[in-house]
Amino acid sequence: MKRDGILEIKIILVGMLIGCSYLVGEDISKRYIKRHKQLNDLIRVLEIMRMDLAFGMYTLEEIFRNISLKDEYDFSEFFLKFADGLAREDGKTIDEILNDTVNILYKNTYLKENEIEEFKKLILSLGKSEVESQERLIDLTVENLKKLTIESKEDIKNKGNLYKKLITFSGICIGIILI
Repeated sequence: MKRDGILEIKIILVGMLIGCSYLVGEDISKRYIKRHKQLNDLIRVLEIMRMDLAFGMYTLEEIFRNISLKDEYDFSEFFLKFADGLAREDGKTIDEILNDTVNILYKNTYLKENEIEEFKKLILSLGKSEVESQERLIDLTVENLKKLTIESKEDIKNKGNLYKKLITFSGICIGIILI
């Protein structure tokens, strides 16, 4: 009996399909993990801000510039651009500077819109209040973000692992159908 190689090609395609499915599932799962890390990093940054404000020797621009120097945070670029905006004397308000720079958070992080909006509200209120109010606002935002980290941890356990398994399983099923 003559073999034409179709079975071998199908087996190779099935293997590639299963491998690609696994990689897609892994990528989705890693995005959930990355979002959780970014939420925790944002909480750390807010706690640093609270301490710097309580210490009372730094301006908002200096605090943001100091945070931007910490490369381990995915939003250090946002803080640098924001600090640069505060340093310029072009008459822009904090609201205008924030509107110019917030797109960096949307583009460079996996934070959800409600998390970014919570952070935006905090930034806007920091420029308009005294130190004690600023500290209370930061504490409130930290508590809200901590609640969201609980949700993101559940997302990792439930959705992240589910996507990983589901996509790999669907790749296997399609592979079986092709053979």
